Amino acid sequence: MAGAKKLTDRFLIALFKRGKADFLPLSYLETEGKKVLAPGEADKLQAVLGEMAEKGIVSEQSGEYKLLTDPYS
Repeated sequence: MAGAKKLTDRFLIALFKRGKADFLPLSYLETEGKKVLAPGEADKLQAVLGEMAEKGIVSEQSGEYKLLTDPYS
């Protein structure tokens, strides 16, 4: 698939910035990610979010995630 992307923390940060709420549900991130990610990349979403939470980039509350800081800005 031409233009398909790999899942990265930069990609997720861009999704958070595009989202309209402070906390975004996993389903939103999966749906939006599947639109542009290469097949199978969205399956890694929870693992990448977990790594980002350990680094203090996002926080999780009741299955929803919030961007705390953007290390790339």
